[in-house]
Amino acid sequence: MTVGYLADSFDLLNVRDLDLIAQARAQCSRLVVGVFTDAYTEQLLGRPPVIPFAERLLIVQHVKGVDEVVVHDAATTTTDGVHFLPADRLGAALPGEAYLQILVPTRGTSSTVLQDALSTADVDSEAAA
Repeated sequence: MTVGYLADSFDLLNVRDLDLIAQARAQCSRLVVGVFTDAYTEQLLGRPPVIPFAERLLIVQHVKGVDEVVVHDAATTTTDGVHFLPADRLGAALPGEAYLQILVPTRGTSSTVLQDALSTADVDSEAAA
């Protein structure tokens, strides 16, 4: 049995996230997904997530192909299995001795792009008011 571990913020869950989960799942028999805490998301991405941590955990638990969801923060260590890392999250390298596989999203809009669009919409509506 090959255990895979994929960690990301999964904020504003989108097709990019689903694509990464599907890619990881195709390469292992059991997939554990780490969801970045709010503080770790802000540390890595420079802004807080839109969706609260507890809700992101619940959402990811219901995604097809995910066997287990765990908390992932700056202190998280994992040792066994294959670690999957999205190519655009190389700063979030996972500690441990496991094999690292870089995943490149092939489709979808990232949550960062969605957050930027929401921020622009907020600024536009404030200017119109």
